[in-house]
Amino acid sequence: MFAVGEYIVYGINGICRVEDVGPSPYDKTDPRTYYLLVPRNNPMSSTIYTPVDNDRVPMRRLMTKEEIEALVAAIPGIELLTVPVEKQRRELYKTVIGALEPRGFVQIIKTVEHRRAELTAAHKHFPVTDLEYGRLARQLLRSECAHVLGLSEEEADSYIASHLARAE
Repeated sequence: MFAVGEYIVYGINGICRVEDVGPSPYDKTDPRTYYLLVPRNNPMSSTIYTPVDNDRVPMRRLMTKEEIEALVAAIPGIELLTVPVEKQRRELYKTVIGALEPRGFVQIIKTVEHRRAELTAAHKHFPVTDLEYGRLARQLLRSECAHVLGLSEEEADSYIASHLARAE
């Protein structure tokens, strides 16, 4: 269970602050315990109430500084995702994002950059699927790195990009 005041990653909403833990604000007969979450990147947006035992939307603790450094150091060795059929690629991207694993975010980012280079060289259209999931993976990874390392999102993006460049 997460503690009040703790920052967590909640699905594709990204980083959220646990504001409260308690009963359902909507149904007094619901016996479950709920988190009240406030998205960090948009604190003016709606708050999120989710059961503590929610198994539909993944939640996890933020990476530590050491885990981020280890992940960034491992970027050159992280393999690309390979799925030749467009529809299957969308499902794979969706599954990888849904798992909320930072290593998976790196796989998507590297795969999208690799595909962009290949398709550009062949003068072919770059699929929207790759563009959308590449942006989402980059945003989720960048915001977590920025928050944990105390950087701006632009600085975190540069930090990650410098290691991605070494991987190519």
